[in-house]
Amino acid sequence: MKNCSTYYQKLMLGIFLALMLFMPKRAVCQQDPVFNQYMNNLLTIQPAYAGLTGYVNVTALSRIQWLGFDGAPTTNTLTIQGPLQRYNVGLGLSIINDKFGPVRQNGAYFDYAYRILLNNDQYISFGIKGGFNIYEALLSQLTTHDPNDPVSLYDINKKFLPNFGAGFMWHSDKFFLGFSAPKFFKNGLNSASGASVYHEEVNYYAMGGIVLPLADNVKLKPTFLYRRSELTPQIIDLTANLLFYDRIWVGASYRINNSYGLLFQVFLSPEIKIGYAYDLTTFRPTQVNAGTHEFMLSYDFQMSRRRYCRFTPRYF
Repeated sequence: MKNCSTYYQKLMLGIFLALMLFMPKRAVCQQDPVFNQYMNNLLTIQPAYAGLTGYVNVTALSRIQWLGFDGAPTTNTLTIQGPLQRYNVGLGLSIINDKFGPVRQNGAYFDYAYRILLNNDQYISFGIKGGFNIYEALLSQLTTHDPNDPVSLYDINKKFLPNFGAGFMWHSDKFFLGFSAPKFFKNGLNSASGASVYHEEVNYYAMGGIVLPLADNVKLKPTFLYRRSELTPQIIDLTANLLFYDRIWVGASYRINNSYGLLFQVFLSPEIKIGYAYDLTTFRPTQVNAGTHEFMLSYDFQMSRRRYCRFTPRYF
C-alpha cells in the first residue's frame, strides 16, 4: 500500500507540473471575488470540497483590497462545512458579502458532496452548489461626464439572482486536483430605465495542490488556482508554502500579471487556525494604494474528529 501511495503522489506531482507549464499567461481582472488564501475559501467555488477534511469547520475570511483606493473591493465570507454521518457525504454553506464601488452583493449558497473511495486514502468527490445573490448598484451616486447618461440615472435595487453549479475533486491527505463551475446561469441586470448594465458569466475553475516532505518537520505545499470565463481575462494564482512542525505555514503568492504577496498561517491549537496575507499589485494602481490585506480565522470542532476525521494533520 505504501508503494501505491508513493506512485499516486508522483503521478499527482507530474500532473501539477504539466498544468503549470501549459497554462496560458494573460492579464487578469475579476468578476467574482478572488483571494490569496483561496485554499481556506475553496468551498465558495468548489462544492466537491464540502466535508473533505472530515471535520465540522467554520472559517471566516475578510479581504480589504487596494487600501487607500476610493471604492476599492471589500469582501467578507463565512463558510460552514462538514461530513454528514459518514465521510462519503458532505454538506456546506457559504455566505458572501462583496462591495466594489457602487456595487453591493450578498449571497448564500448550499453545497452537497458525495465521495467514492478509490483505495485506503484516495477519493473522488462530486459536488453540487445552489443558492442566490442579492445584487444592487447605486449608479446614481457615480460622477459622470454626461449627466444625462441613462445608465447612471437609475439605481439597480436588490435584484435576486439564483444560480447553481457543480464540481469534482480527486484527493487524498497529500494532494488534490479539481475542476468546477460554481455558477451556470448567466443572469442579466438592467437599470430602472431598462438599460442593460451587467450580466454574469460562467466561470470555470481548475485547482490543485500537493504536500512534499523536504526535511524532518518541514514540508512544501505548492498550489494553484486557474479561472477562465468567456468574456473576461484568465486568472492564474500560484502559491508555495513551507510548513514547519505541522503548525506554522509561511509562503508566497503570485497572481500572474496582477499581484504578488506573502502569506502566514498558524495553528494556535488543534482547533484554531489564524491567517494573514498581504499583496501588492504589479500594475499602475500600486502608485495610489497601500496594498491588500486578508485576514482568516478557522475553527475545527473536535467533536467530529473521533467519528469522521480521515486525515491528520489537515493540509487542505
